[in-house]
Amino acid sequence: MRTRNIFNVRSHLSQIAKLRPRTYQYEPLPSSTSIRLLELTPSTDNKTIYCSLKAFELRDAPAFDALSYTWGFPLTPFSKSYPATSSKGWEKLPKPEISGRKRRYPIVCDGRTILVTANLRDALQMLNKSKVATKEITKQEYVWIDALCVDQENIAERNAQVANMAETFKAAQGVIVWLGKEDDFTADAIEVIEQISAIPETVWPSVGYTDFYKDDCYKKLQVRHLSYFNWLGFIAFVNRPWFKRAWVVQEIALAKSALLVCGHKVFPWDQLSKTLAFIKSTRWYHHLTTEKMRHIAALQKAPGAYKRLLSSSADIAMAAMYLDRTRTHIAASGRLALQSQNRQRKPSLRILLETHRYSKSTDARDKVYAFLGLADRRVAPFKALPNTLVPDYNMTVQELYLQVARAFLISYGDLRLLSHVQDQSLTRIPNLPSWVPDYSVGLQPYPLQFRGACNWSASGDVRWKQDIGSMERGRLHVQGYQLGIIDQISTLRDESKDATDPWASCVRIAFGLDDYYRSTRSETRQLSRVEVLWRTLITNSFSRHYPAPTHCGELFIDYIINLQIRHRLTPWSSDVEFQPHHSPISESTYPEWHALLASEPTGSPYGVQLYERRLSDVVANMFKGTYSPIGLAQLQHEFDIAGGSMRRLFKTENKYLGTGARSTQVGDELWVLAGAPVPFVLRHLPSGVHQVVGEAYVHSIMHGEATEMGLKLCSTVLE
Repeated sequence: MRTRNIFNVRSHLSQIAKLRPRTYQYEPLPSSTSIRLLELTPSTDNKTIYCSLKAFELRDAPAFDALSYTWGFPLTPFSKSYPATSSKGWEKLPKPEISGRKRRYPIVCDGRTILVTANLRDALQMLNKSKVATKEITKQEYVWIDALCVDQENIAERNAQVANMAETFKAAQGVIVWLGKEDDFTADAIEVIEQISAIPETVWPSVGYTDFYKDDCYKKLQVRHLSYFNWLGFIAFVNRPWFKRAWVVQEIALAKSALLVCGHKVFPWDQLSKTLAFIKSTRWYHHLTTEKMRHIAALQKAPGAYKRLLSSSADIAMAAMYLDRTRTHIAASGRLALQSQNRQRKPSLRILLETHRYSKSTDARDKVYAFLGLADRRVAPFKALPNTLVPDYNMTVQELYLQVARAFLISYGDLRLLSHVQDQSLTRIPNLPSWVPDYSVGLQPYPLQFRGACNWSASGDVRWKQDIGSMERGRLHVQGYQLGIIDQISTLRDESKDATDPWASCVRIAFGLDDYYRSTRSETRQLSRVEVLWRTLITNSFSRHYPAPTHCGELFIDYIINLQIRHRLTPWSSDVEFQPHHSPISESTYPEWHALLASEPTGSPYGVQLYERRLSDVVANMFKGTYSPIGLAQLQHEFDIAGGSMRRLFKTENKYLGTGARSTQVGDELWVLAGAPVPFVLRHLPSGVHQVVGEAYVHSIMHGEATEMGLKLCSTVLE
């Protein structure tokens, strides 16, 4: 009897196995220039997706659309629908099986099963509904989808398909962007896009920087009023993961047309493009940060669905702006190619990697491979090394990033690449030489080259002598001038619970300077310690002007006054009531601004007299109700982008003042390297070689001054 029962169970399981579709097995593509296209079988039963895969030579393929989407969870972490891993799960990244990256949802392809991610399943259901309802999301019979049309387990096929992906997107009739389902923020975001994109470009110049806070602004622009909640919705919208995917840059840049689909909302890319262009033109992106908007009274009183967002550090996400800029650049080069014999150049690979460094990818190698198809192959590195950087998923991330660094160094013949090495605290890929950028992580803050038209040339005409063979072994031979040893560094904002301590450390460093800052050129105007301090803190650049105009000095004095008011009043108040019995901040950390100003030499415009005059004006205007510190917003912005929490002030023992990487330590060395436009902080290792700590701004040695000091040109090795 027991034997018979076992036989019956086996028979039943065998029948189930026959009824269940087998796992789909990919047939090899006919050639390296072939592609697979997916054909959906329209069905009113949206629970099961039925489709078929067919192979074509790309040049002979029927009309098709391409799908752009994110493999993982598509919503922002501020959404209620975001999968939490704890009671405060929105603050953390979800586990892989929760994030949506795991393939667990079956579709039926040619009678067999393929597992897809949750977001791809939703995208396929969207396409299926569109076909059944004959909506115009797609008019094509076929669609190309990377996860289904490429055998992801076949490395040789992945290599070939990635190498040809640019041609695939060029051939597509259009790109359908699936941003995921709607959330609590979508309606507000769409309202912003619809209203702002309707404003004629001729009107943009009349919109002021501070008009963002004026209720009558929209009436003047003849569009419906947009609330702060609308703008918060837009911030959440452009922070969806899709905008930060590395591959979407190519997918959007090469699209003949792009249609964005978010749940039931459908709109063309051009609407979003115009919205982003308006925000850039008006510089409203400075205001579109939660760190600023959380202080708006209306949002403090009733944050609604945006409570989580407002407690975060979210901003307009420049990712979306850079994405649109690259699309515009590629489109312009294509139009000019049709109009003239002289083709407008596409972006170089270096520009693409620098611009889209923020982007993310599951496979760290895709932070390079995703941009190869967009890059101009007539310029470096391909002009000198035409066979370099071919997609190869057998190569490790370390090998690829080293290959990229070598290609740039050899083809450009200078050391500009070193400015794109991330701070050591951010490095994620292990065993990378210190001079090789880790492209898997973003770069904070922006390299000094992006501070405006500064034309820095710290090494003057001194050329770098290459040793190509040593680069292959992870060693970079460099030459340069050692300028000094760092003996003081400032405290960063997140390194102390006392809000006054970072500024107190800057004041202490400034006290270590002479009355007038050392200058290497006799014709240079002498700068007092206060002036060299504020110029160094903003890398002598203001609103992209270099050198910073002198009126920034008065702004800095006003800034000091505001700091003092804030720091002095902080311990004397609370959220409950005014409490004058609290003790003032410790004198050991409180910035001695008054003493610093009093130490200014006779004739300095930054002495106590200016400070006292401005203090009287500020207090008087406060009592009148006419004082507004909005004029300091640009100065604060310059402080933030010049360093923020990732670049600290330092002084060398021979009294050079500069700002360097967050990881800068006392004892590190200041160098001007041959072939590098800016100075660098290097760390001497016991083995006798050096590590790159990061680039530096050092006042008075940014324009070749080091080459005129009579210093000995030294050689060292970077590992």
